[in-house]
Amino acid sequence: MQKSKLLFNSIAAIGQVLVVGIVYLLLYRYLLVTLGIELLGVWSLIIASTSLALIANFGISTSIVKFVATYHTRNDFESLKKLIFTASIFIIVTYSIISVIILIAGTYILPHFIEAKYLPIALEILPFSLISLVINALGGVISSCLDGIQKNYIKSYIVSFTSILLFGLSVLLTPKFGLKGLIFAQIVQAAVVLLTSIYFLSKYIKGIFTFQWNWSKNLFKEIIDYGLKMQALSFMQMSFEPVTKALLSKYGGLAMVGYYEMASRLVTQLRGLIVSANQVIIPVVAEAKETNESYVKELYIKTFSIVLLFDIVLITGIIISAPIVSFLWIGEIVPFFLFAVILNSIVAFVNICSNPAYFSYLGEGKLNWLIYSYIAITIINPILGYFLGVHFGGYGVILGWNVAFLIGSLLVLVSYQQENSISWNSLISKNDLFFVLSAIGTGIFGYFAIISWFNASLNYLFICIFVLCLIFFVLSFFKNQHLKSVTGKVMQLFTKK
Repeated sequence: MQKSKLLFNSIAAIGQVLVVGIVYLLLYRYLLVTLGIELLGVWSLIIASTSLALIANFGISTSIVKFVATYHTRNDFESLKKLIFTASIFIIVTYSIISVIILIAGTYILPHFIEAKYLPIALEILPFSLISLVINALGGVISSCLDGIQKNYIKSYIVSFTSILLFGLSVLLTPKFGLKGLIFAQIVQAAVVLLTSIYFLSKYIKGIFTFQWNWSKNLFKEIIDYGLKMQALSFMQMSFEPVTKALLSKYGGLAMVGYYEMASRLVTQLRGLIVSANQVIIPVVAEAKETNESYVKELYIKTFSIVLLFDIVLITGIIISAPIVSFLWIGEIVPFFLFAVILNSIVAFVNICSNPAYFSYLGEGKLNWLIYSYIAITIINPILGYFLGVHFGGYGVILGWNVAFLIGSLLVLVSYQQENSISWNSLISKNDLFFVLSAIGTGIFGYFAIISWFNASLNYLFICIFVLCLIFFVLSFFKNQHLKSVTGKVMQLFTKK
């Protein structure tokens, strides 16, 4: 029953990412045509700036999953009520305070990163973006409670529906209100996520929301003790995107920020197909720590092997299709866009491999190595971004970010396996290694074969090698035992009466 629930939640999470990915693909294309790449870059910088309000989260949104799972497993519904109320009040107050600070500071900071002719619109949409952020933060806490009680699929439905709503409202409002119309659409989306999450949580836990004051000092201390480490992660994580985009704007210009936003969104959204499916193990690990601790290591080994299989397929597919995506999405082959997609994809491969360790650490409540990883990224990213940006422009900035992200991902992956005495032999088979090699050949020669087609000078040697590698790649994929196991369980899940 537990495995069926986990699989169903994973499938729903993948469906969510697919829907959101398609929506954003269409939305970015629409915004690119309607507003232009510079205004898309302005929007990207404003989103990155308002994300600084994550400092007000104190790790609550992520830690709430673990604590809700723990108390739900214990059937302690009174503590659950107090926990959700306490977390919600805290989020509302802190996010509101930080948003006011950002609003004031923005008038002094944004002129250093946004061209003068685009500054008025940036300052105009900033307060609305912050309103959206506050509503999103509260909605994030409530919807995370659905994850905690292992109703992840409900959250997936909500996010999928509201993403479609966002696109519809954007198409409706942007022609009339410009960039402000996009922000209005985001506010409505955030409000719908919040209200529907409240409805479904009330449905599955009767009486969870009451009008009485349910603040608990003890529970607040408990989630803050855990959340402070999560906040350290959030505090560092919130610097990644603003720092990278600020340096990119300075050394590459707003157009590069816009193209990078599209490339980053593409890779992140597709990466989310696997990450979201993997993330559902957090409450399962938290529950296992309460009931069957030996299952944690077993779950990691199985999860890693499955993640590796689909990680290889995903990244290979992104690399091969990058030129096609550039042509269809942007209207032309943009070298910087391709560079960002390829580099982000390669590093995303390693990061996805580290996700089973990352989420297991979260479920177990062991956060030290996650903090060390983020410290490394926080230090390396601006240093490399600056020095490489000075010498190589926007290309150097993106290279610096990816080197930092790669190092951080490896720290999490290696540390977890060493702590739990998990050898690489137990994770990777000879067939996996052969699969990786065939994927490398398929990716490299497939990419250059397609590029040669766009350059109207077909490279037949590359095409022949690509086809040969692809045959081995496909055969290795379908021979994989983990694929057979997953497909078998999926068939059982959907053929149940």
